[in-house]
Amino acid sequence: MREHNGSAEGRAGDPEPWRVCLVNSSGRALGAGMLLGESTVLTCAHVVQAAGEEALSGAHVLVRFVGLAGLPETLATVRPGCWVPPSDDGRGDIALLDLAEPFPHVPGAPLVRLGAVRDRVVHTYGFPAPHRYGVWVNNAELAGPAGAAGEWIQLNSPLPGERVRRGFSGAGVIDKATGAVLGMVVTEYTDERAGLAYLIPVEVIVRHVPDVARWVGEPPRPSAGPLIVVIGDRDSAVRDGFLAQVRRERVPGERLAAIVDATGKTTGEVAEHVSAGISTGEVLTVLETNPADVAVAVTGVEDARAPEEVLTDVVRPLVDKGATVLVQFSKPDSPGVRLARRWENERNARRLDRLALLVEMVEHEEDRTRDRAARLGSRAAVPGSSADLRLRLAALRSAGERIEPGRVRRALAATERDAEAARWALVRRYAELDALAARHDELHGRLRGYNAKATDAGLMEDEELAELYRPAMAALTRRPDEPEAAAGLVERYVQAVRRRLEGA
Repeated sequence: MREHNGSAEGRAGDPEPWRVCLVNSSGRALGAGMLLGESTVLTCAHVVQAAGEEALSGAHVLVRFVGLAGLPETLATVRPGCWVPPSDDGRGDIALLDLAEPFPHVPGAPLVRLGAVRDRVVHTYGFPAPHRYGVWVNNAELAGPAGAAGEWIQLNSPLPGERVRRGFSGAGVIDKATGAVLGMVVTEYTDERAGLAYLIPVEVIVRHVPDVARWVGEPPRPSAGPLIVVIGDRDSAVRDGFLAQVRRERVPGERLAAIVDATGKTTGEVAEHVSAGISTGEVLTVLETNPADVAVAVTGVEDARAPEEVLTDVVRPLVDKGATVLVQFSKPDSPGVRLARRWENERNARRLDRLALLVEMVEHEEDRTRDRAARLGSRAAVPGSSADLRLRLAALRSAGERIEPGRVRRALAATERDAEAARWALVRRYAELDALAARHDELHGRLRGYNAKATDAGLMEDEELAELYRPAMAALTRRPDEPEAAAGLVERYVQAVRRRLEGA
């Protein structure tokens, strides 16, 4: 029987075009990988090792794109300084590969730095035997930290069904709600009855291979623009409701808005009027480059020739492009209201998933920033807003469809902004603490280094040097989060040692 091609080859618009398979010189699949930049692939070190020692030079490792037809296989070489083989306890196991030719038109994997998140649903794509072209594992769940030093996250595959196993190593683990890549499959638990495997989160990958940080981005934003449903008199909706709603949604450039009355018009005629309103050079350019700056109102939908067709064929495509669309109905039971409300609620549900990811990222940043501050002995408070954000998220989830979707949408937007601001405040604070720690380590190393030089030169009993060394070390030990307070003392000791050594 001919083997079924389970890959996405030849399929247009593949959502994960960055998926690759690593093969040896005989064409046997070694494992998976992710294209990050146009000529950089991330995978597990043991996948490269599986090709033999010669593979470390790239001579026998080929990279094959999975979801895109027509792209050639290309040789891959381990990037210098980006090879972290697995340690005895399994930590590390990361490699960056340089491709022999670039693929500038293939989008890279959307990596997102995230701590361990329990119960998040994910999917991944690997190459276990005998699936030559690969196979998906859907609806797997993240269970929590695991492995040595908690560097892995446990991944539970749903059973019965395909599970993450040998052949998935190096595969990107994709968050089902947002499409973000949260980590990379690293190993399996070989008991087939358990369905267990493990992944390395992006945070740990960056720690081992800092070069990867340049490809780590923000969590994906919802691609669709807001759909605003207004119930009421058509004239007031145009005169008051439309512009007020656009301002409330914080959409700039309301002068770009097209207002179209669908009364008595066919779907094609409504589309023509909308196109005429946005087809000026300025508006069309903005729609293509920054669609959130374009706002369109369609009034009298229930009096169009085919109300639901106007919604599905004219309104929905604009929303999917990212434009803000206000749709006016005269009555709550007008044709099409239920469909438009359903779209609003679906949009809000997707934004709730992204907000949940953001809140988890804030919690992770709080934890690691507090840990950094504690290890540095910092007395400064670490900003903490994740508890409040978690409560707001829970309230929005419990609201469901009981509250008017517009209110939920506005509350979501406000909470998203607060979560983004909180996360970046924590990122900046962590960077400040990290810089202080680096400066402290630099001064401490300098002080100990010159103390060793003095000892080697027989100056261990020198009272003057001892009088300079003790306060410098005390200052570094007492307040490691204020290294500059000790910088002058360290430099005085260094200069004194230098004078002694030069005088000797």
